[in-house]
Amino acid sequence: MCRPEGWDAADTRSGVVWIHGGGWQGGQPEMMLRHCRLFAARGAVTFSIEYRLMLRDGQEAEPWQARGVETCIEDCRSAMRYIRRHAAELGIDPQRIAVVGDSAGGHLAVSLATMDNYDAPGEVTSDSAMANAVVNCNGIIDFTGIWKKFVPMIETGQAESDQVRAWLMRHEHAKELSPLHHVREGQPPMLILHGLLDSTVVPEEAVRFYEAYTAAGNEAELVLYPHLAHAFVLFDYKTEEQEVLKVIERIDQYLTKYNYLPFKDR
Repeated sequence: MCRPEGWDAADTRSGVVWIHGGGWQGGQPEMMLRHCRLFAARGAVTFSIEYRLMLRDGQEAEPWQARGVETCIEDCRSAMRYIRRHAAELGIDPQRIAVVGDSAGGHLAVSLATMDNYDAPGEVTSDSAMANAVVNCNGIIDFTGIWKKFVPMIETGQAESDQVRAWLMRHEHAKELSPLHHVREGQPPMLILHGLLDSTVVPEEAVRFYEAYTAAGNEAELVLYPHLAHAFVLFDYKTEEQEVLKVIERIDQYLTKYNYLPFKDR
């Protein structure tokens, strides 16, 4: 958590939550701390949240690791509820919490705008886990294609009918994990950023989601960068710092438009 200068617990500032990427199997909250500091300097109370990670191939299961993508969603929903439940002591407005995610974190951020399920067992759900605004940086929005590799296989018998049933069950599970298949009217405003050189999450995914989201009557902006590849919002990764800062500025403009940040002095 990063607090802006002059922060007071009695404030009602906006909250900006950052969710790191890493294919649901890697990454750490520290990856987004510089982003948190930048937006805290703009007046928001900012957070970089941790979620349990899935096993990589060859790893032995530990009790604290994610069972699957749904566990990652559960943890992000729990984090959102914690922030909203403690808004009064954190100095934020519980109805002005924006979420920004990169790659797998983009999937999790968009899930917090579209999917009102996957709550942790026994969790008190009286506080909403949903975001009030979302910025999706090259996030995965559909598991029914190449991303189905993250959806577990279903063990069945050898009969052809069993194999077909298993395929259909896995396909339905993939749809359940996919924000694209949960789009409906009344979901929060969203900024969708994607690079046309992205070969990890192809830009067609961003366009498909934008078209579905706006067709449902939701507010969204789509920005495509012709010269950027995957994970362009990360510092010290593959994108030059000046380009990352331009993306940060675009996010800043969007959040300012929706009153999550104050207008800059000219």
